[in-house]
Amino acid sequence: MSNSFYIFIESVWHNYEAGGVVMLPILIAGVIGFYYLYCCYGRIGRDAFRKDVGGIVDQLRTDLQSTTSLGAQKSPVTMALRHLRKRGGILSREMRYALDVACKNPAEYQDYMQVRMIKTCRYMEKGLHIVSVMSAAAPLLGLLGTVTGMVSTFEVITLYGNQNPVLMADGISEALISTQSGLLIAFPLTLLKGSLYERIELLKNQMTLGATVIENFISAKSTQVSAELEKA
Repeated sequence: MSNSFYIFIESVWHNYEAGGVVMLPILIAGVIGFYYLYCCYGRIGRDAFRKDVGGIVDQLRTDLQSTTSLGAQKSPVTMALRHLRKRGGILSREMRYALDVACKNPAEYQDYMQVRMIKTCRYMEKGLHIVSVMSAAAPLLGLLGTVTGMVSTFEVITLYGNQNPVLMADGISEALISTQSGLLIAFPLTLLKGSLYERIELLKNQMTLGATVIENFISAKSTQVSAELEKA
């Protein structure tokens, strides 16, 4: 390893020691927050960063609205399932499950989707409230470090006066470094949590839209079957 790496590690360790007793709780808050944030992104998968999420439902609608004139081996459902498997991600997975249930048990489709949507939304949001707690706790811990650092500074001033700034440096550095560390933890957690929350809301809306597309397809299909039976 290069010398710059060891210098960086030594600098981080020096700041950790200078930050005082609140540095450990701040570090724990950061580890917990980023861990659950990583888990949330991992559960969503590639849909967390995909720009064309709306294209999944658009392709699903296009496939289901196509006719069987392309050949019996390329029915609308077959084409839709094939495209959904290629796209991957949690949205495509849920649409595959919904389409499978709609084709096998059309009467149970609405009940299935109501329960499935609730479970999927809870699954995507699992642990996100802990990220919110950690992002709020980190700056408060930093503020606590500011208070303890200033208390230490005033104790030094009370004992030795303010003629020697070297004696006051430890308390001042503790106050500043702890505040800085708390903000460094809270700022990225808040930004990433907000971005993830917006993505989850987008996926919810797309799931609802996709479920409606599938329901319309099943309704149109049953209507077509009924019309053919009446003609017969």
